[in-house]
Amino acid sequence: MANYEASISPKFDIMDYIRIDNYRDEAKEIAELYCKTYNITSLNTLTQLSYPYPEALDPAWIHEKAHSQNVVWKVVTDMRNGAVVGSGTVMLNRENQRAYVRGVMIDPDYQKYRIGSRVLVNTFREIIQNYRDVIKIFWSESRTAHSGSQKIAEDSGFRPVGLLPNKDIFLEKRESDLLLVLYAMNALKTRRADPQLIPEILPIYNVIAKRFRLDPVMPVHLPSIRLKDSQVKGNIQTDEYQYGHCIYWADGEELSFKINPRTQVAEETCFSPDIDPETLKILVKMALDSLRPILYYLEFYVSAYEPTLQRVFADLGFQATGYIPGWEFLGGQREDMIIFSWVKEFPTLAAMDLTPKAKEIVLAAMRKKQID
Repeated sequence: MANYEASISPKFDIMDYIRIDNYRDEAKEIAELYCKTYNITSLNTLTQLSYPYPEALDPAWIHEKAHSQNVVWKVVTDMRNGAVVGSGTVMLNRENQRAYVRGVMIDPDYQKYRIGSRVLVNTFREIIQNYRDVIKIFWSESRTAHSGSQKIAEDSGFRPVGLLPNKDIFLEKRESDLLLVLYAMNALKTRRADPQLIPEILPIYNVIAKRFRLDPVMPVHLPSIRLKDSQVKGNIQTDEYQYGHCIYWADGEELSFKINPRTQVAEETCFSPDIDPETLKILVKMALDSLRPILYYLEFYVSAYEPTLQRVFADLGFQATGYIPGWEFLGGQREDMIIFSWVKEFPTLAAMDLTPKAKEIVLAAMRKKQID
């Protein structure tokens, strides 16, 4: 890990992982950097809760991801001794023209040099140069525990669009995250402009509409979706990092997602295209009922143009905690998506440190229904 003489001012080099000398074990140094940053001392990285994503502590995983064509992975080295002192990662989703700014990590001993912003600028510059016609949306997640990181993101052009309530655990403490987006110029020019929203979506939509100058919408009032009497089957398979990959199926339709047993969070949810609402409702209900003892948070991204599917999640106690304009790219158009969250215990506003823009989103996410 980093070791230097305080009297010598360091100079830094920011490189792509794939261009680094193959004879040096940078992947191992990056894994050690995670451990140092999050004070991880446990030999069993699969159970620790300081940073409950053990794949990031595995040099083999880091090496594989960093060589992917869909990943831009920057490594910061101290030019005096070649030590790895920082890292920045962006994951590309070419199909939907999105880039996930997974994060920048700097050795605690080097954070006073403020090189994190340099890593971001370097990364964005490369993506703009090489993927200008491919990437239209940057997105990131920011902790609600520190308004400083939110302000840095907002000053860079990111805007909060959703709350992920009590989704994460950092340093053994449960926290909420904000979802923030940054759009390329004219990215929303091809946005589909006819969302159909049930009343429960309006509190969050109205804040987003004001922020992005979207047209007002009239709510679509629908009755509750009938709970179908179908036989549901399910299966869970565990991978090397102990993530549970769950699948439920009924009547030829499927629902799948991934569970992190350390955070008790289910995400990466997916259901069959053109699924009928009644089948979706019984699948989601069965998943909730069967996994409730080990589940703290479950999220779904649902089309803003399918009010019957929105009704399913509202019926089951999910709350609309985010609204993302133009999130999906389908048939040459950008389509809005709603974040529906189910959480065992909703956070309090007092537990968060928020910028004014972030607070506006959080307050809207905490409201259940627009008053007609």
